[in-house]
Amino acid sequence: MARRIVVCTSAGLLILSASGSGAAQSKSKNTGPEAFSAKATVDAAAGRGDANVTVHIDQYTPEKNIQVMEKALKDNGSAGFVTELRRAPVAGRLELAEQSFAIRFARQRATDTGRIITAVVEKPVYFVGGGVPGAKSREGFDVAVIQLTMDSSNVGEGTMTAAARIKPGGPTGVEVDAYETAPVKLRSVMKRIQ
Repeated sequence: MARRIVVCTSAGLLILSASGSGAAQSKSKNTGPEAFSAKATVDAAAGRGDANVTVHIDQYTPEKNIQVMEKALKDNGSAGFVTELRRAPVAGRLELAEQSFAIRFARQRATDTGRIITAVVEKPVYFVGGGVPGAKSREGFDVAVIQLTMDSSNVGEGTMTAAARIKPGGPTGVEVDAYETAPVKLRSVMKRIQ
């Protein structure tokens, strides 16, 4: 059974109130392009591993595109969200182990100590535990979700749900089901000087 991670309003993934989310995003002075480096750590029953990752944000997703994705999620569930996500302009890319994955949703929200950046990759990055005997089905885990919590000096930490399903529900109207038992930890996250 997939571990359910409920994305709360403070995480800023898909806040269904457009007026609140747009205001939070516009308060930040960082508009892109910007890049963040991190070390991804997988610690699963099948083993442990580390990899260097880079999250490139070319531009934050315009509010009109976010509203289309939110409506599709509400009206048509995960499949509707994924369809609209893949229609949205590319907002950046995730680089991992000489592979590049398109980010089509990028949002930031100011906090008292910095900001939270959420990015959704248009396809899964990796199915942690997917190769072991008796692994669960990969069906429906169509995206990856990255969340970075940065302080005012642009240093922080984060998580990556390497294979995820976005669905309506929970207290904010949005839930992220993770294929893996725990999100991949992103350590030593730093904004790169460009």
